[in-house]
Amino acid sequence: MKLYYTPNSPYARICRITAIEGGLGDRLELDWVGLRTPDSPVVAISPLGRVPLLQDGDLVLPEARHICAYLDEKSGRQTVARYGDWQAVAAEAQSLAFLDVVTVWSRETRRQEEDRSAFMLEVADIQVRRGLAHLNKTLEVPTGAPPISFDTLCIVAGLGMMRFYELVPDWREAHPTLAAWSDAYDAVPSIAESAPSQDALRPLTR
Repeated sequence: MKLYYTPNSPYARICRITAIEGGLGDRLELDWVGLRTPDSPVVAISPLGRVPLLQDGDLVLPEARHICAYLDEKSGRQTVARYGDWQAVAAEAQSLAFLDVVTVWSRETRRQEEDRSAFMLEVADIQVRRGLAHLNKTLEVPTGAPPISFDTLCIVAGLGMMRFYELVPDWREAHPTLAAWSDAYDAVPSIAESAPSQDALRPLTR
């Protein structure tokens, strides 16, 4: 299996962690590719050229949730909520929406200043802060090994992006339960090792 990715993609990070936690780390070949470049090898197998993208034989599978469900099947674990368990699906969708909003916000801040949308920045700021308040109210700090699921990894990845791009500098003080929850997950080796970093940045991938 080959995963086309960029190191600081939060969606690819979720896939990488899922593979490692499922014991598939040594079976997953990682191909670090550039984005928005005509010579990207991803374009030849997926016309939109987006990552993460999993290739396994003649299967070309986009989107993090689908990739993680496929990795679940390979590992025998269940990290992705099953349709039918609608409470779990709803929680997962809420966490994914939080990650999506953080990603939109971070992308907007990386535009040239004259190209940024003040409206988009304001809306994203409001939405992320509402999301943080909701998570602080509803999450419970794990007392043992933190459970790894697509749901929790969306939150982990969202908080990681938020910290990396310094979007809400005072979030830990404002949301102590969420901060403690985050600390428990950040201690997991696969999560700590995949955190966004300046060293991993390449042009057009931040």
